[in-house]
Amino acid sequence: MPFFSQSRILRKMAQHYLWILLLCLQTCLEAAESNTNILTVSGILGETVTFPLNIQDVQQVSTINWRNSKTSVAVVVAHSNKPPQVLVTHQYYNQRINVSSQNYNLEISNLRMEDSETYKADINTDNSEKKTFTRTYKLQVYRRLGKPKITQSLMTSENSTCNVTLTCSVEKEEENVTYRWSPTGKEGSVLQIFQIPKNQELIYTCTAWNPVSNNSDSISAQQLCADDVSKNTIYTCVTAPKDPQPAELRIYDEISLCKMDKTVSTQGRKPPGISSYESVI
Repeated sequence: MPFFSQSRILRKMAQHYLWILLLCLQTCLEAAESNTNILTVSGILGETVTFPLNIQDVQQVSTINWRNSKTSVAVVVAHSNKPPQVLVTHQYYNQRINVSSQNYNLEISNLRMEDSETYKADINTDNSEKKTFTRTYKLQVYRRLGKPKITQSLMTSENSTCNVTLTCSVEKEEENVTYRWSPTGKEGSVLQIFQIPKNQELIYTCTAWNPVSNNSDSISAQQLCADDVSKNTIYTCVTAPKDPQPAELRIYDEISLCKMDKTVSTQGRKPPGISSYESVI
């Protein structure tokens, strides 16, 4: 076989094995990345969050490169017997980055909703092995929940039973907000109540919470049913003709129906101009 033919074959084989090696290397890197432990960190809007490095021997650290999924955040240069040097590498984080001199944990202050990102710390060591290892964090920023609001609707009254639908909500509701009602223990923002006279003293409380805060509001069953009764009262009255007439000449079309607004509360008072004995059932 000619020499140039053997050389060509060997070159093709070398290229083939090189591609196999690169493919294996890429696969191993992807597997290592997928198996990386990701620590979830919760932050509060406007406050400070800490990314714990949990380094066993901080004396061996030489530099730390902090980055998120879009850009570099900061570079930390370790110094023995004095605080580390911190270089903020993106203006977005100016005046918001701090690094602990004891354990090199990173702090981001004055948190914004846009700070919700994946962050990584590439830690370079200054020992004999000169190893580099990475810590990965998933930051989620939440608002502190304000006091929730309970609204009521679909009120009906039948056979001394007060049926009410309660809805609990918080202002600027976002993901990961959950609700629970007591004393029922029901989860969810909506609660249906079938109230009877014997449990008028119950207090219904809605508690809303997210990973960083919780808040609650309450309403009494007695208040609900009292509102229901007042909003469903209808008055009728009989109007007599001005000039008295014999009974045989009276006609039924002289009887008129007095209509009252259903939303007017009647507790402790009566419609103007109507005597209590004029109400009929």
